[in-house]
Amino acid sequence: MRSEISFDGMDVPFEQFTVSASLGRQLTTRLGLTATAGGLLFGSTEVAGRGGDFEAGFSGSLSLSYLAIYEGERTPFLLGSLSLGALTARAEADGELNRWTGTDMRIGLMAGKTFAGRYVPFVVGRVFAGPVSWRIADDEVTGSDVHKYTAGAGFTMRIPTILDLFAEVLPVGEQSASIGALLRF
Repeated sequence: MRSEISFDGMDVPFEQFTVSASLGRQLTTRLGLTATAGGLLFGSTEVAGRGGDFEAGFSGSLSLSYLAIYEGERTPFLLGSLSLGALTARAEADGELNRWTGTDMRIGLMAGKTFAGRYVPFVVGRVFAGPVSWRIADDEVTGSDVHKYTAGAGFTMRIPTILDLFAEVLPVGEQSASIGALLRF
């Protein structure tokens, strides 16, 4: 993931590489609940032209999804989502490592269509807000993402009855890419 946080008017670009595992449950045919836990493996920041690194850290989120429109023979599905998440790690600024803690709430929409019973291209957009706290040059600062949105597309391949493989690229706003596998049981 790559974006910029504005701390009191100073934009700080950063990159983070994370891994995570999720456990989800369909509560009804339309409503799903997912808990995710993960970790920040590495990343980087840049403050006033000087680069710094992230140490390993932790992340987690809780998400609700709602299938607003069922997929029909000629119509795509429409899935809404709401999530609350947090990430914390130590990050370097001015040669010192200080705690970086970000929280956010995200609202998203995804639309897609299944082809041949197993191939699902989709488009996705999300808006979000939430503070990031950090320490720069002996000052406690709070900021937020410059963009507050992200959009892109993805693809899921369903292996009947057991597994979904997916990839997603979001190049607009907050930039990210993800790949994963979903085991159904």
